[in-house]
Amino acid sequence: MPLLDVRDVHAAYGLSRVLFGVSLQVARGECVCLLGRNGVGKTTTMRAIMGLTPPTAGQVRWQGREVTGWAPHRAARSGVGFVPEDRRIFADLTVWENLEVAQRAAAREGRWNFESIYQLFPKLRELSARRGGNLSGGEQQMLTIARTLMGSPELLLLDEPSEGLAPLVVEHLLEQVRLLRDQGLTILLAEQGVDFSLALADRVYVLEKGSVRHSGPAEELRRDEALRNSLLTI
Repeated sequence: MPLLDVRDVHAAYGLSRVLFGVSLQVARGECVCLLGRNGVGKTTTMRAIMGLTPPTAGQVRWQGREVTGWAPHRAARSGVGFVPEDRRIFADLTVWENLEVAQRAAAREGRWNFESIYQLFPKLRELSARRGGNLSGGEQQMLTIARTLMGSPELLLLDEPSEGLAPLVVEHLLEQVRLLRDQGLTILLAEQGVDFSLALADRVYVLEKGSVRHSGPAEELRRDEALRNSLLTI
């Protein structure tokens, strides 16, 4: 049984339809990536899973249970953690306070606490007294992931984590996400960055115009440049 099973999901913003029957599965311990050009429905798929944009049709099943349209806080308490594209840290709170708020709100017990977070992101220990609004983009991304981990998720949804970051920062972020994957955390990653995605993913789904155009092992795209270009080159 897959940990996450998305079945024929459709979604829309008002009268604007975005997803047209997206289906995907994520097994426990996998890193699965949603690839595709900008505007193809990657973020909407994540939001549909999280309940932020409830599907207009189809099913989202979590650990065998239908959770379609659950409120985001209920999804989070069931073990789904969401790192949004726009980060949404508390700009007026310090790094430590951002993490403390997440710790207080956590409804699940797990391995993540201040010490384990600081081991994964040593930079955050140095910045613990700095306000979130004064962090760089890369530091904010680390804080957003760290804040989500405080809820001890079983599945981490990462939406465009490398967007807008300098190459050296992206490389550092890649190593940290790889460490999470190697520790057994299940990850669903939505990314435009092909190199970033293929360095992490076990399997990929390529979206086009709100539908799945291709799915298969990440190794297939890593090996086949012609296929990769046909699916992903603008």
